[in-house]
Amino acid sequence: MGGALIDPNYKTPYAIHASAGIQHALNEHWSLSADWTHETGVHAYRGYSYTAGVDLFSPDPNNQAFVPNVDVARTDNRSRYDAMTIRLQGNMHRVNLSAHYTLATAKTWGCFIGELFDYVNGVCDPLNAFAPGDYGPSGEDVRHRFVLAGVVHAPLGFELSTMTQIESARPFTLGDGANRAIINGSKTSLDQFRGTPFAQVDLRVARPFRFGDRWSVMPFVEFLNLFSRNNPSNNYVADVAALGNIPPDQLGGNITDLCGDPTCNPANFIPITSLNQLRKPAGALGRMPPAGLM
Repeated sequence: MGGALIDPNYKTPYAIHASAGIQHALNEHWSLSADWTHETGVHAYRGYSYTAGVDLFSPDPNNQAFVPNVDVARTDNRSRYDAMTIRLQGNMHRVNLSAHYTLATAKTWGCFIGELFDYVNGVCDPLNAFAPGDYGPSGEDVRHRFVLAGVVHAPLGFELSTMTQIESARPFTLGDGANRAIINGSKTSLDQFRGTPFAQVDLRVARPFRFGDRWSVMPFVEFLNLFSRNNPSNNYVADVAALGNIPPDQLGGNITDLCGDPTCNPANFIPITSLNQLRKPAGALGRMPPAGLM
């Protein structure tokens, strides 16, 4: 038995946006610019899930069996995004390129998922919605990002173009059932873990052939993800039970060890000394390593 309600004080979400930039021509071929962006999200959505007998009770204990689970939609979330972008652009006889570097931070409130202006954020404890650890990086928190786009007009009429993207690891949250995991006595925070940095180089080689002033043919070859890099980003196992190497008696409580063998013999437990031991790519993005050796 359950229900869903909308807070009577539900407000329309909105964002406060500010930006500023400056550009300077270094010479006739090169220019340099810098742009600052700030955005604050106000009255964003958060879901409150009340569970009967846990955080929702009847004034009369005799009627507790009739108390339903209730989900309440509220708009008390706030988020913040700040970024500084530096761009170098050049146009020369045989080379045209644009290089961008962005230093950014994005934060919001959430339990398992934190996103900017999305309808997925929730609270871990509806009776303490702004608890320590509930404010942290959002899924869009890419601290460093570099993009290079350019075209090289090579000899013999060939054209080489590239789109290269490199960014630092995106965050993810590690849960343990209905709450975030507790590791060595400390409850992990929202998006405390980081996935794998993203890097991809795309290359295109083309050779245009022109027939008069009106017709041209351009055969080309494209190499997508030229170096065949595996990019799991933040697609990592998000619940300790799915890791497959947590002692069963520690699930739902304080996790201090990893199983050291398939039978999870306590004599072979491996103490958790780093949160990186709990990082495991999800799905088919990585092979399952031996138990306890991630």
